[in-house]
Amino acid sequence: MDSRMTDKQQAQAETPPVGSVLPRRTVSFGRVALPGIGYRMGTRQMVTTVMSPVNFIGTVGPRENWDPLSGTGTNRKEDKSHREGIARYVESTEDYVLNALLVYMGPDDASFEPDDPETTISPGVLYIRPGAKFKVGDGGHRTAAYGDVIQAHQHGDDVLKRLTDNGQPIIVVLDDDPVRRAQDFTDLQNNAKPLNASIAQSMDRRQAINRMLVERVIKPSIVPVVANNRVEFLVDSPGKLSPKVMGFKTLRYATGTVLIGAGYRTTRGWEDAVDLVLAGGEDEAYKKVIEFWTGYGQVPAVAEALSTEKGVVLLRENTWLTSANLIYAVAAAVNSVTVATRLSITQVMKPLADIDFRRSAPTLVGTLVDEETGKAVAGREAWENAAQKIAEQLTSSLR
Repeated sequence: MDSRMTDKQQAQAETPPVGSVLPRRTVSFGRVALPGIGYRMGTRQMVTTVMSPVNFIGTVGPRENWDPLSGTGTNRKEDKSHREGIARYVESTEDYVLNALLVYMGPDDASFEPDDPETTISPGVLYIRPGAKFKVGDGGHRTAAYGDVIQAHQHGDDVLKRLTDNGQPIIVVLDDDPVRRAQDFTDLQNNAKPLNASIAQSMDRRQAINRMLVERVIKPSIVPVVANNRVEFLVDSPGKLSPKVMGFKTLRYATGTVLIGAGYRTTRGWEDAVDLVLAGGEDEAYKKVIEFWTGYGQVPAVAEALSTEKGVVLLRENTWLTSANLIYAVAAAVNSVTVATRLSITQVMKPLADIDFRRSAPTLVGTLVDEETGKAVAGREAWENAAQKIAEQLTSSLR
């Protein structure tokens, strides 16, 4: 290499052409040189680059929790289960995907030299001082999860090789002002809108229950209560004038509850239990699911509603039968009675026709309906109490 070359010329000479595989790290006169795209947001220089997760973890400083008194840090209190969940996902999913991490470095630690200084957006080279550490502005849990996976596989195996060969997009902000960094973090959280449960779950086809419901229950249109566009995917709770019976979130949770009961208190435990049932025999589970939703659609008020154009709107207005909590209660009751009696779901659900689910009826008062106000009571305790009451009525009718 010609010693008269500038840093930029040397980095360009060492950077492969577009379309080729980029090196994990190029060292130029002691400085780390990363290819990137430079641009501005407001007054600050930003650079988007890519590093392997293994190399990235080596360039990150300690986690900085937010302390308003000293004005440092941006990270919220660590959620251990969230961190572990990301680690499990990265470790077990070959085709995983994570958003770009937002990190910060001051001008003494990093600089960017664009290929074309005259343009506002330009490829170029990001230079980093040896030993300098990124401050993570947004992505603390993802960074920690990467570290956990790398630590667990540090002796070398397929997981570590995969992470070494993979790339992680990084947005580097050349700014060391902790106040602006904290403001960025809160702005990002305020402007982010997470997916609601129904759309996220229906998109997630890795989980067997989601696949089964979409591909084998909803699409074939063999169960009237979920056929003909009766399930809402875009919101969790259909509006009062909606012709849809329930959201996918409700359909999914009630379906799982029919299969495993109401004894699971954590999302992870519930999902693992449902996965286990489906892994042990999806076809048998599928038959139970079809039985349950067929039976629910045969409840007289529901069947009548499905037969008319505005029937579901009136069903929602006059009964509790489209309430998610009531549907969960019925699912839990059916599970407990079938387990106790060894009767089929179809047999157990027949007496539902004799239970009065009108909003004006006393059936659910004291469980899903407040005794004083007559309004719906939300929460697990309410629908579990309702499930017990419904189970008692079903059992009594079956004797």
